[in-house]
Amino acid sequence: MASPVTRHALNPPADNYELLNCGIDSLDLGLFVTWNDQWSKTRELLETGKQLAQEGKLLPETTDLARQYQHLPSGKPPNYRYGIRFLEYLAFIAKSDSYRTSPNVYISLTSSVLWHESFSTILELLTFDLEHFGGTIDRIQPSRCDLAVDFRLTPPPNFQFLEQYTVSRSRKVSTHINSGILETYYCGSPAAPVRLRIYDKGKEIQISNKHWFLDLWHTDDPANIWRVEYQLRRPFLHQYRINTLEDLWEKIGGMWAYLTGEWFSLRLPDNDKAERRTIHLWWWAAVQESGNILGVNNGERRRFDSDNPQQIDKILPHVFSRMITIAALSGIKDRKASISKLLELLDKYGSETTFREKLNEKLLKLGYRGTLGGADDDDLPF
Repeated sequence: MASPVTRHALNPPADNYELLNCGIDSLDLGLFVTWNDQWSKTRELLETGKQLAQEGKLLPETTDLARQYQHLPSGKPPNYRYGIRFLEYLAFIAKSDSYRTSPNVYISLTSSVLWHESFSTILELLTFDLEHFGGTIDRIQPSRCDLAVDFRLTPPPNFQFLEQYTVSRSRKVSTHINSGILETYYCGSPAAPVRLRIYDKGKEIQISNKHWFLDLWHTDDPANIWRVEYQLRRPFLHQYRINTLEDLWEKIGGMWAYLTGEWFSLRLPDNDKAERRTIHLWWWAAVQESGNILGVNNGERRRFDSDNPQQIDKILPHVFSRMITIAALSGIKDRKASISKLLELLDKYGSETTFREKLNEKLLKLGYRGTLGGADDDDLPF
């Protein structure tokens, strides 16, 4: 399907794909934890455990509820000095006994526990484990969330197919190709707020020894099983105003609709404007529909800090101060006359061309904020 084909061939029959699984594959949490008055002793134990781990003495310990854990030789720089491994997750703990605006404990849940246990059970484990160390959870903030959907695809996608039909907010693309066969397709840079990965999950589980996925897929044949996975970091979650777990559950359906419909999608080349092109019915329409498993699309839209009037409010005091200075230098003592003088000077200061150039530079620095920048809508190539 790398070369032009008929419209009928662009959309193979629906039985060429099968939805196998959909859910959260990775979830990192920032915890705001209050430690009891034994924190200094707890920190000594964490420091000792870290040093022993660095010396290779990684003997498991147990909590008062017989929960086994292991100290790690390092934490998670730069904010978390100590690391502890439980069966279900990694916990990273800051050196300070208090928090302000940032979490002082960071939790990385394992993929296997997310697919097999209810989240209420996971939270109960976290609560009990931290209580063992003298900590009480005050608030939980999602820090990273990977949303995934698995399909059996016949035939599997190749790079030429993805390249031909991709419509994406990101132009950063990389691949992993083995003997001429696509195994992984990335869209977005590794540290970006959003990154998409489309990859051969059936092959990956054989390398990572995650054969328990076969039970989830209700099959013993991993051939041609591909995953679409969106990796969402804290800046993206913040743009959706996701500050609690309740926010995540409420908005997850809307995020999936945006990610699969606007951020990245596969569309037929049947319109000059990319956003008006027809969704590729083979497989991608099913990818979008699988969001119904995650949650209801409540229409929540991605928002950006620069859209917040409070950001303008922070600039106004500086502008007002400069206006006062201009008024004093000009001998003006009336407020409205000062505003008129400022407008007069600004109008003379820069031409329309200079204004447009500086505006475009600023828009590029701010990044995408809900509308495409750099040209008027009618002048855009799609």
